[in-house]
Amino acid sequence: MVMHIEDIKALALRAHTDAKVRENLFAEALSDDGRHSSQAAWALTHLPLADNGHINAHREELLQVVFSTEDTSLRRISLALLERLEWTEADVRLLDFCLDRMMRHDEPYGVRSLCMKLAYAQCAQYPELKEELRQALLYIEPDELGAGVRHTRNKILKML
Repeated sequence: MVMHIEDIKALALRAHTDAKVRENLFAEALSDDGRHSSQAAWALTHLPLADNGHINAHREELLQVVFSTEDTSLRRISLALLERLEWTEADVRLLDFCLDRMMRHDEPYGVRSLCMKLAYAQCAQYPELKEELRQALLYIEPDELGAGVRHTRNKILKML
């Protein structure tokens, strides 16, 4: 069944108020079971920011989905969920993944942009990592990027 944005928002509202619905959505999203996983993860992106603690409780599982899924939609949505979280220390696995994927021409622009943002979040506390990220971003030719990814790249370069 194809879900529309109204359905997704209604499901997110139910998940916000009902822990069982929320946990079922997480279970479905983390199952990496095609369209159902993507739709469940999409609903989770519509949770209020106050629910970031629930997302954080599934941080490690979301990372595993990001690292292992072949479904680019699920990867992008899982990255969007991770981008909502606070990062007080670097996760080297995520940083390496993001540095690799933001450079790849075969990744969709959404994944590349989120990888840039998450790489910045990983590097924010470490000056030596900031310089590595800056060099990687400078290596990417702006002409090879869509407008949104180019904007993200330029914005992060300014913050660095």
